[in-house]
Amino acid sequence: MSGALGILIALVIYKTTLVLNRLLPYKNKTETRLFFGLLTHFLLVFGLLVLFFFLYDKAVFNTQNFSQFYQPILIKLAIIIFILVLFYEVIYFAMYSYYSYATLQIETVKQERKQVELQLNALKSQLSPHFLFNSLNTISSLIYKNQQKAKLYIRKLATMYQYTLQSYDAKLVTVEEELLFLQSYTYLLQTRFEEKFDCSIHIADDVLSTKIPPLTLQILVENAVKHNVMSNKEVVKVQITSFDDVIVVENNLTQTPKNITSFNIGLKNINARYLLLFGKGIEVIKSNRFTVKIPVVR
Repeated sequence: MSGALGILIALVIYKTTLVLNRLLPYKNKTETRLFFGLLTHFLLVFGLLVLFFFLYDKAVFNTQNFSQFYQPILIKLAIIIFILVLFYEVIYFAMYSYYSYATLQIETVKQERKQVELQLNALKSQLSPHFLFNSLNTISSLIYKNQQKAKLYIRKLATMYQYTLQSYDAKLVTVEEELLFLQSYTYLLQTRFEEKFDCSIHIADDVLSTKIPPLTLQILVENAVKHNVMSNKEVVKVQITSFDDVIVVENNLTQTPKNITSFNIGLKNINARYLLLFGKGIEVIKSNRFTVKIPVVR
């Protein structure tokens, strides 16, 4: 019978612990949770033991004036139960805290690893053989036509790669840094496509010191170039503006290149990084224009 009572008490403590964890989580209300845990478990365990003694006494001894006869024993029992429950609450809180800390550390490592993978994917898009091949072809053509322009193109290309490599470990960069990099990138595009591509940037001064994930703007401009046919009649125009805490990147839509299949990898990369860093994603609007709204961090 004592074994069954022990199992019942353990089950009651386990169930009430789950209920208290749900109603009064340690994370938000530590002192309140400890107090109510101690009080609730003490009253439940003491009440069950008193009920057990009462029923056992009625069945075996049938003692008259039960409370007065067993009062000294019940007082000692209450003290012992209080100490044991207090010991349980302290041990449980220590184990719960360690588990929460370990879980948080694991989640942090996972998020950092995911962030590194996303940064690496963005970096790979800049170091792709296709982009480098096109850049070298442009340089080769410029050397014979305009050596000064070829030198400037090489410097811009070097600046772009330097920024890309330096921002590999950075979770966030200032909008001003990103725009300086973007200017080098758009110069390469305008040199390569000439009048077929245009990019205008109008960012408020107070937004320049805010932060965004590196390569965000570059990926959006690259998408506009990649997914639209460019010609003298159909110029791809990219506009980058800002309002409040949002940067808006939009471009007109021309014909879709026949050899391009869109998997939205660039947009998914940006959105995933925003979800990891800020818990909210970007906003994409496609109508007669393609618009992406990205929040900034002040």
